[in-house]
Amino acid sequence: MSFREKMLWTALLAGIPPFLWYFSAVGLSLAVGTGVESMSIGRLVAVLIGGLIIMLIAVVVVSLLHRREGTMVPDEREHRIESRGITISYHLLCTGVLITIGAAWLGWSAVVIVHIVAFAFIIAELTRVVVELHGLRRGY
Repeated sequence: MSFREKMLWTALLAGIPPFLWYFSAVGLSLAVGTGVESMSIGRLVAVLIGGLIIMLIAVVVVSLLHRREGTMVPDEREHRIESRGITISYHLLCTGVLITIGAAWLGWSAVVIVHIVAFAFIIAELTRVVVELHGLRRGY
């Protein structure tokens, strides 16, 4: 496994749990009917910052443990894989923006709109990482 792939796996595995926990709790509270009242931007910001800190610590630990294995300088194949991931991520992010515009047009609260934007960014970034991992594992 290449150094780049180890870093992507680390970012993915460290990034999924906090965001999965938070957005599943928000989804369950919306399903029960208490979602909008229990949603807060402060809690969302705390989860975003906490998730970023967890990912940062995990990536630093892995990079220190495997610092002699290689560099993050991509070759031509890795540029193509990265471009494919960014392209798919961009389309998901555009979809999230359209959903956000629709939510604003329907008059949803600002708290819900902020959650939609944050969810779109997180899904787009995790999708980029998964697409890049798939490309590296497949050997494109």
